[in-house]
Amino acid sequence: MHKYLVISFFIISLLFVFFLFKSKLVTTTMQYFPIDEEAMFEDAKTEISVVDQGPKIEWTTHSVSSEDSYLRQDVSLLYENGKFKGVQNKWEQNQRQLSLTQPFEQRHSSLLQSISFHHGEIHRTNDQINSIQQMTSAQLYFIHDNQTIYFFDFPSNSFEKKWAKKLDEITDQQLQFHWNNLINHLNIEEENYDSIPLTALVQYEQKALPGRTMDETKKIIGQLWEGLYKNYIILLGEKEIQQSTHYMPLIMFHKNNDHLLVIFELNGEKQKLIQKIS
Repeated sequence: MHKYLVISFFIISLLFVFFLFKSKLVTTTMQYFPIDEEAMFEDAKTEISVVDQGPKIEWTTHSVSSEDSYLRQDVSLLYENGKFKGVQNKWEQNQRQLSLTQPFEQRHSSLLQSISFHHGEIHRTNDQINSIQQMTSAQLYFIHDNQTIYFFDFPSNSFEKKWAKKLDEITDQQLQFHWNNLINHLNIEEENYDSIPLTALVQYEQKALPGRTMDETKKIIGQLWEGLYKNYIILLGEKEIQQSTHYMPLIMFHKNNDHLLVIFELNGEKQKLIQKIS
């Protein structure tokens, strides 16, 4: 009897370790598969909204797929004047809908920018795996001037245009200074690349990359987010990195169209991710 109890306990322990490992594996990977021809996102959005005229702000993402996915995952990044401010990351199995909300208080004038990647893994058969994907973004100019709060997505009058220009310049100056240091340190020949900030990547949701079809663009973007998730987003969950200051990554597409770079600095370590483009 004692022998059977020991064997049973051993088997249960092995099963526990297996499912624990499987769960951790799912949460720490996001993998591109060929785009599914039947499923799609029926709704996907990112929002940065002011609550009750401030200073409370809600940063939200929401997505709904046309059918249940084996794995549904959304990740969203938030930057303030180019500096990292937050990350939201959620996954569910056999779900269509995901929602994420993070409230915070904003005390000083800033340009808030967010980009999200909505992803679904579709298992048609045991040996056929496809995916669906979509990028969304949001921005908010938050102005705290003489104890009065103003906010807008895009400037529409002279007052808003003045503030938008000021905050754009602050953001651009900080990012350019940081990126130039990275480019010099990493010995990158900048003239060989076309570069965009990470948050501007959303433009390729609706148009193709230069010299590429839309199908090729979706593959490149999907694989880019796979690399970002593994080498950047997962690290943002570590406490010591959350407490350190770092800036928005820069995406650099080589002009010969055979690879791209993602450069950033985390916890004092300068990083260069290389993605081959076939």
